[in-house]
Amino acid sequence: MEGGFRSIMHLSYRDYRSVPEELRANGNDEIDEIYLKENLIHTLPDWFFVEMTHLRFLCLAGNMIESVPAQIGRLECLETLDLSENALRHLPPTLGQLRRLSKLLLNGNYLHQLPSEIGHLHKLEVLDVRKNRLTSVPIQLSRCAALEDLLLDDNPGLVSVPTRLFNLPALTYVSAERCNLFQLPFFINTTTLSFVLLFGNNHSLTHCPHALKRFAQPDYDAVDVRAKRIKNPSCYRQVHCPAVPYRLNLPGELVRLGGRAGGTSVSPNSLLEQALRAISRCDVRMEVLERLGLPECLTNRLLHGPVACCASVPCGKELFSGAVLALVKRKEYALNLVLSVLFCSKLCADRWFQYNCDRYEELQWEVVA
Repeated sequence: MEGGFRSIMHLSYRDYRSVPEELRANGNDEIDEIYLKENLIHTLPDWFFVEMTHLRFLCLAGNMIESVPAQIGRLECLETLDLSENALRHLPPTLGQLRRLSKLLLNGNYLHQLPSEIGHLHKLEVLDVRKNRLTSVPIQLSRCAALEDLLLDDNPGLVSVPTRLFNLPALTYVSAERCNLFQLPFFINTTTLSFVLLFGNNHSLTHCPHALKRFAQPDYDAVDVRAKRIKNPSCYRQVHCPAVPYRLNLPGELVRLGGRAGGTSVSPNSLLEQALRAISRCDVRMEVLERLGLPECLTNRLLHGPVACCASVPCGKELFSGAVLALVKRKEYALNLVLSVLFCSKLCADRWFQYNCDRYEELQWEVVA
């Protein structure tokens, strides 16, 4: 520790049943990293959060920790926290006080939800919550503008991922395989997002949004086999397409759906839609929205952002509650998943088909009553 060097404590694989007291006698103000991997630790002592405030790296993976004390917020210098392969069932809100945290590893626990305060981790680059019991991902995570890698695999109760997360400015990698996703986002950050793993063993996916077509994986199961495992929860808007023997799940926020053909009217550019669009472009902070006291239906729409942007370039208008829907299949090969495209108007839809008619075959559909 001379010459300004920091100390690294390697205390893994030693069958410790508690955090060893020897840490307190080793110049703890100079300890930079602590490895306590694969021990038998159940709890973290109070003194640890008082005397280890200079800690930058803490690895507690492979222990038997069931809860994290609220005092975790005192470790303000922490940059990496590894609590993977423990027995965690919840996390304290004070986790949001770790403002320097860039890596949070929580895979292999029993977490049902993440605290909304995770949105305060503005330097967070990697979040690993694989192999948990998550049923949702907090929309507040979309405040983490530095997030690059989001790993959500093996959460069998997870049915959707907020679209806002797919538009984080630095996001590069997203995986949510072996979950129970019912739908995928209609627009993503195409500038940085390079690796998207969403199609593996998410058996209830009924279609692939056009924005994700380059990440789609072929499904070699027969269509009738797919039909037996598809689920259609009532919270989603459902569409019948004669080309497939199951109903397609569309976002429930789309209360008005129309097509290019006659018989289905829609007003994606209604006054409500224009108002939501205008407020969204003002980039009002989430905490401000929550204090405005708007009706919950409006607050939720603004917090979660638009369902999609018009697929016609260069239009790109945000879509919140209404859209013109097109279902298509590529002409040159047969992919079992139908591709879905959303537009702000029939005019934009017609323009898109004018430039893509040689590549796509349009499919008929109707809204399920």
